[in-house]
Amino acid sequence: MEYVFVLEENLEMPKKMDTNVLVKKIITEIQSGELVDQDLKLPAEPNLMSRYEVTRYTLRQALKQLSVMGYTYQVHGVGTFVRHQQTVDSVALEHEGGLSAEMERIGRKLTTKTASEKIIPVSEALFLPKTHHFQNDDKLIQVRRFRLLDDKPYLMEQSYYLQSVIDSIPEEALYGSLFKYFEQSRKTQIGFIDQTIMSEPLPDEASEFMEMPAGSPSLLIRDESYLANGELLAFSKQYYNYQQAKLFMIKKVH
Repeated sequence: MEYVFVLEENLEMPKKMDTNVLVKKIITEIQSGELVDQDLKLPAEPNLMSRYEVTRYTLRQALKQLSVMGYTYQVHGVGTFVRHQQTVDSVALEHEGGLSAEMERIGRKLTTKTASEKIIPVSEALFLPKTHHFQNDDKLIQVRRFRLLDDKPYLMEQSYYLQSVIDSIPEEALYGSLFKYFEQSRKTQIGFIDQTIMSEPLPDEASEFMEMPAGSPSLLIRDESYLANGELLAFSKQYYNYQQAKLFMIKKVH
């Protein structure tokens, strides 16, 4: 008996695309107006899978992230719709990823003008998280960064990283995305970040950087970053230029 095997040459598997890359592509096409119809409805899932050549799992992860960020919402049995954007010129607090990536998504450019790093004893830290107990001999990596948004003074970041978790931070990470640097390391993948928003006078060095009178008000975000296993990685204060800072948060009711 003779067997004949036929090879199908044109069957292509969907390309493997990072979810964050897909999210960025969808947002770009949402903002350009080329992806949605007159009712601000996204194409059906099969059409989106074909358009971006991704699996259903990757697409749904991206759509979930877009919903969390406040870009889209779902109507059961009808489809996914794009919300009228309030995030075009503001930072979504629920964004997944670092601040640099979020600024890039909304068409802004965040850069670091100057950065410094040094190891200090925990007793020299200007502030500490209330929920973590330190030993007297604990060491911290103190990081201070002065950052520009579209080449204008935007924020001063004062951070402390536990040296027991990470030995040092390379200079290219200080001047790039610290979030991305830690995410790329298996040892320091961030699980969750607690953030508190408040107001405080600008420290003197921040006032000078932002060219504001000493004691000017600032929007302050104080955060604590934890690894996926619940271990504290870092804590920081970010002093924003109140004239430029604009934050956005969506409250999902149902």
